[in-house]
Amino acid sequence: MSKRITVFGVLLGVVSLLMSVDTMVAEGGGMVVRSVERRASVVREPFQSFLSEYEKVLRHELEQEGVPGAAWAIVKDGVVATMGTHGVKSSETRDSVTAGTLFRIASLSKGVTGVLAGRLVDAGLIDWSAPYCDYAPRQAGNVVEGLETLELQHFLTHTTGLPRHTYSNLLNMGRSYSNILSLLPLVKPVHPPGSYHNYQNVLFNLGADMLRESTGQTFGAMTEEWLFEPLGMYRASIGYAAFVDDMDKAMPHRRLAEGYAPTAVEPNFYEVPGAAGVNASIHDMAKWLVALSGHRPEVLSERVLSEVLCPAIPIPAARIMHRNWGGLQTGFYAIGWRVFEIDNQWIIGHSGYVNGFRAEIAFLKEEDIGIVMLTNAPNQTVGNVVPSFFELYKEQVTEP
Repeated sequence: MSKRITVFGVLLGVVSLLMSVDTMVAEGGGMVVRSVERRASVVREPFQSFLSEYEKVLRHELEQEGVPGAAWAIVKDGVVATMGTHGVKSSETRDSVTAGTLFRIASLSKGVTGVLAGRLVDAGLIDWSAPYCDYAPRQAGNVVEGLETLELQHFLTHTTGLPRHTYSNLLNMGRSYSNILSLLPLVKPVHPPGSYHNYQNVLFNLGADMLRESTGQTFGAMTEEWLFEPLGMYRASIGYAAFVDDMDKAMPHRRLAEGYAPTAVEPNFYEVPGAAGVNASIHDMAKWLVALSGHRPEVLSERVLSEVLCPAIPIPAARIMHRNWGGLQTGFYAIGWRVFEIDNQWIIGHSGYVNGFRAEIAFLKEEDIGIVMLTNAPNQTVGNVVPSFFELYKEQVTEP
């Protein structure tokens, strides 16, 4: 890949303390159960004091802002140190959020698409440098005009050269994906392909379209076969129908002057499933971190992870927009993932917001620690408590 920057291998792993040994072996398809020593590491000091204090802060922040519902998992040394929930699925029904409650994970979907692409490239079904014209959806008609030579890696690293958020506004307006694609030939590039990061939704999903053509499967079928089923992410799904038909889902909320109120589930961004169409529970997301950290090599090999999580293009400083990350030195985009250099360490992750759902995932490979949060309302808490998680860990665990 062009101008790839070497990044250290990912070591973070997650295995839930809530699972029995038999369940882990059955679901892992050969997963090696973690040693007693590793599992014991999360109950030793000073980690336990750190964890207790952090969760108190987290719950306080959620309550102070009035966030209706949330779920999170914190991992350390290959173990889910805690999996917590807060509040309700809907402020109208008052049913409590559980570890199995389905949330929209918004742009964390891009990381799913990136890893899926890595698996398909590794299987020889497509190549990072494959041109769009070779994998353009047959029903797309003439939308390849002007995009013919763009490569898979350009779509999945937001380096197509087209303006930032090209036609995301039309998704917000409820335009269909096919209609938006018909307008793409009207857009003029502002940078040479592969040279500049301009974040996208519609164009990112064109990369998912290429993956679909390489397998002959729908995006939902691909993610199920190549990721969700082998990883045991049994609640994870793709698309609007799968979400609204689910009986254990969190409802989106909108902010009012006096708090939050439920709102309708909108289909708009499900039009681009590769960019924002994944649904998952916090239990699924914990398993997702297991695989991302290299503890499921029979599904995600070290080769796949090193390709997908390797920084590909700098994120323009003015657009990093992560002011809550203290000590942030530089930011890069990989294949569906952001990679931040903070205090000379690499934090890999992504944030997401869609239709009242706010989510974030981040992990620090040097310390084998990470966190994922899902919420059902727009809020400032997630943007504050995820960076502060790593800051507090540094203060209380690594520096003393």
